[in-house]
Amino acid sequence: MFVGSDTASADLSARLSDIHYDDRAGEFIRYADDPTDVAVAALVRDERASSSETRERFRVSLDDDQVATLRLFAMRRVLQGRRSSSREPLGEALDAFALLPTLDDVPWDSWLKAVFFLATSLGGHPEELVERFDEFVDEAAATRVRVVAESMARVSSLSDCGLVEVTTTYGTGFVEILVFRGAPSRAFFGAPRQADHVVAFDPQSNLAQLSVLVADALASVDSLVTGPITQDQLPASVFSLSLPGSYVACRGCLSFVVTSHDGAVTVFVAELDEDARALSESANDLADQLAVSRGSRLVVLCAQPSFHDDATPPPVAHYRELVEKVLAESSSAIY
Repeated sequence: MFVGSDTASADLSARLSDIHYDDRAGEFIRYADDPTDVAVAALVRDERASSSETRERFRVSLDDDQVATLRLFAMRRVLQGRRSSSREPLGEALDAFALLPTLDDVPWDSWLKAVFFLATSLGGHPEELVERFDEFVDEAAATRVRVVAESMARVSSLSDCGLVEVTTTYGTGFVEILVFRGAPSRAFFGAPRQADHVVAFDPQSNLAQLSVLVADALASVDSLVTGPITQDQLPASVFSLSLPGSYVACRGCLSFVVTSHDGAVTVFVAELDEDARALSESANDLADQLAVSRGSRLVVLCAQPSFHDDATPPPVAHYRELVEKVLAESSSAIY
């Protein structure tokens, strides 16, 4: 019955299979334009112009990689909308989110909520966004997006959407806040749902800029490649001191991975509530680590373990002078 729709949805699905972002595309602090966005935007526009049958067949045909591509495009468009103060990329983000196949694929409480917040701050109306989303989705998703729209009365900033806006030499960026969803209690019937655990990110200095400086300095070294900077928690296991709990309390912690022919290194950039010297010395007591601190700010490089018998850990100690220089220069500047 829907032969034409089958062909159209298959063509669109094949186009999406041929589109791939590189690892740095998921970077929302050192954000960079990517021509892949243009290809995905064209596909989303074609989907919007297609029939509802074509869109549904396209949606159910998506595999995990295609879902990840659409979701990443939508998230990048949200940041582009903020950086350009434009509603057009926000509308494209909304369309891409609406094409995701299941409710669980959509970041309702963060990025999609941010679309509503940013669009309304630019003069849009929540009901217009709801109507646009409704054109793409089934009743369950339409009900869910109306809940988001109604929640906007209680949203006063991007942080209420689980995103923290940061400013670095790369321009405006986002830190997505880590949220560990609470599970329903099974202690007894009707027990309340456990509270979500939200990892705070409220540094007193520009921790994002420090992370950028460290990442770019390491990226300038031959053979080193740095991955996206994201929010993290500072593991207690990287210190020789006996510390309570699994993680060290921080005002903020970001991390990224550095790879080379020697292996991989995880870099933590954190701001503590107190002077970080003792923790820095403690981290340096452990093998295959490097820690440098200045005041309450701490940078720790941890070589990731390798399971090959002949593998040698990356020489993290070689980067001490470089990291110390970055930390000293950033501490003398006002951010």
